[in-house]
Amino acid sequence: MAEINRRQAFVIDGAQILANPNGTAPGLWIEHDGRAVMLLPGPPAELKPMFERECLPRLERMVPPLVIRARVYRVAGIPESDLDQLIAPVYKPYSNPVTTILAAPGDIQIHLRARCQTPAEAETLLAELGGRIEELLGNRIYSRNGDPLEKVAGDALRERGETLAVAESCTGGLLAERLTTEPGSSDYFVGGFLVYTDEMKTALLGVDPALLAEHSAVSAPVAEGMASGARRRTGATRALSVTGYAGPAGGTDDKPVGTVFVGLAGPDGVCSLRARFLGDRARVRALAAQTALDLLRRKLAVSPRAGRSE
Repeated sequence: MAEINRRQAFVIDGAQILANPNGTAPGLWIEHDGRAVMLLPGPPAELKPMFERECLPRLERMVPPLVIRARVYRVAGIPESDLDQLIAPVYKPYSNPVTTILAAPGDIQIHLRARCQTPAEAETLLAELGGRIEELLGNRIYSRNGDPLEKVAGDALRERGETLAVAESCTGGLLAERLTTEPGSSDYFVGGFLVYTDEMKTALLGVDPALLAEHSAVSAPVAEGMASGARRRTGATRALSVTGYAGPAGGTDDKPVGTVFVGLAGPDGVCSLRARFLGDRARVRALAAQTALDLLRRKLAVSPRAGRSE
């Protein structure tokens, strides 16, 4: 036997041995003056079952009952400072649940964590505070269980029996990458186009060269033309497009670096939106993809199903 295995078998005097059927190192439980020390093996496959089987029953005998329940909201379309200003008067008076706000580019998470003696008490507290937050944020909330935006949008497409194509310029495939991160995305995602130059926008998507010459590639008409072309060429129910100046170079006086246009084509017509994002190239690209997915999510929430009469 290797010496390291012998050392793993050592037991501190007075400790209770915690059996480890998944490895060679036993766990140890030491109690002193109403306190407990747990020594557990590091590998998760050994630590987790040992904690659940050996430690939790001992802890339940030592400490008062405690239930922890959490709720996670994910929010898009509002800056973190604006969100906090809006909901702070609601959550700050509460010490239970505790509220934590986490922010990433274009995506804010609101974590509510309640600690009570029973699950029912914890859920009641979460529903009380969560309901007030939901009233303030409305459809800016896109997830109530922590799911990312690409899963929420994908689930909506699947549930409606619709498909999606993308046409990307400044995001360079980031939008398609996010969509295909989700398992089963082939149920609704048919593919996309990377059209980084004017020539490719015309050749692959059929965007009119006159449209490009008049408005430039970074414009609402071109974003809408890209989306319409992607939908037409693939036969998808809907198509998203992104074009913009991700920086650090490029941009014009009326369309500075960070300007992005997102287009969406579907059975109910074509639309676009203009946004201006601050930050470096990576942040602008991330925000552009997030904004495109949020536009799709919002549109699916209010659009009649494809093929259904008004």
